[in-house]
Amino acid sequence: HGMKAKHVVQACREEIEALVGETRGVESAAVITGDGFEVASVLRTGIAGEKLAAMASSLLALSEAVVQELRMNACRNVIIESENGSVVTLRIPVSGRELLMSVLCSDAASLGAVLFAARAAAQSIGRRLPTPVPA
Repeated sequence: HGMKAKHVVQACREEIEALVGETRGVESAAVITGDGFEVASVLRTGIAGEKLAAMASSLLALSEAVVQELRMNACRNVIIESENGSVVTLRIPVSGRELLMSVLCSDAASLGAVLFAARAAAQSIGRRLPTPVPA
């Protein structure tokens, strides 16, 4: 389907490469479809991209259901904090596609800076991707 189109993968890869390369403590990032498939990723050794994609999409869907149930408006992102770092998952704002981004950072990272950079990268991907033409 259209998520694997070359220009989509390219735009996503360029943005996440910049995110990983330019944000202190960010070790890995992936762009994922809403149904849990990897579109593009920059992952440190030992991370299974397919598994991360499936878990991240489920996690965001579940979190959005919790937010909706509690009538807390829109879910902005999901943050998992561990002893060794954090994982931030958020939606990429683009019409006609369901895309998410997951960002893994070490405990050396400033979570605020990572959130800021991840949101900026998501916005940038959203701006770069054309709205798909309905079949």
